[in-house]
Amino acid sequence: MSTKPRVLLVDDDTDILLALSDYLSQEGFEVETVETGAAALQKSTTSSYDVVLLDVGLPDRDGIEVLNELSQTHPHMPVILLTAFTSLRNTANPDILDKAFAYLTKPYQRQEVKSAIHRACLARNVAVEGWPGSSEPIVPFANFPSLLQPSPTAVPLDVATQPTLNLTAYERLAEYVHLMQFAFDHVPDGILVADSDKRLRFANQAACDALGYTREELQTLRIPDIAPNHDNEKFRQLLERLRKGQHLSYPSIHRTKNGQEFPIEISVYLLNFQGQEFTCAVTRALHLEITHERKAGESGGESEETSGPQKTSS
Repeated sequence: MSTKPRVLLVDDDTDILLALSDYLSQEGFEVETVETGAAALQKSTTSSYDVVLLDVGLPDRDGIEVLNELSQTHPHMPVILLTAFTSLRNTANPDILDKAFAYLTKPYQRQEVKSAIHRACLARNVAVEGWPGSSEPIVPFANFPSLLQPSPTAVPLDVATQPTLNLTAYERLAEYVHLMQFAFDHVPDGILVADSDKRLRFANQAACDALGYTREELQTLRIPDIAPNHDNEKFRQLLERLRKGQHLSYPSIHRTKNGQEFPIEISVYLLNFQGQEFTCAVTRALHLEITHERKAGESGGESEETSGPQKTSS
């Protein structure tokens, strides 16, 4: 039985099929090719693959629809989209698009295709088998660090400035990411990361516990959904101050899933990642401290009773 990673290549361009199939075979992959979405779905029911390279523009089916069906029938099988559209994020259903492991825009570099496949194979192995020698629960594929981003077609891949990572290096990188997730989930403060559309992209366990949402539920929400006093103009001013390098900490209010509001102290940072802006908020719930001080005052202690912080925008 072959131990080579098995790749299903789906594209209606015969030149791409031949060229990419030959290259990947030389690089140690076992490759099967089909030219339609229907054939890809049929193949997936009769054979097992480690990763699927799927063209978006197929003659019989929309590649995004095929992606959606594959993600439902094979949730642990990573799918890498091949597309000529750099605006795919703006035209495709984001809920379905996020089911892809990555997407590469044409014309793509051979090296980046091989690297994406290596990462996808590692992600699949972790999702199915967990970390070797680890007692941790199996990592869901959807929680593996996403590589969903267009390839840089404007500037050719410069091997001299972008070092090639082998599978061992990717394993170390993935282990590092896994360690960081573990660390973030075991700090007492809540950590929330939102994109430029104010959609929450990351939440650690403390934030989930404080707000009463699961991580998956929070990733469907936006900042105003958990910050009842959110103000667009104040948020814009906050971003401008962050861009100038200012550090911002202030009291605010968060709302839980069941509608309960509680005061927090929040520190906000601006992150620039792969050309995109993200806001990172580190939050600390104040209601426990307030309750403690009130109880101390009621029992005759010298602690002065304090009230919750004034409501401000988050």
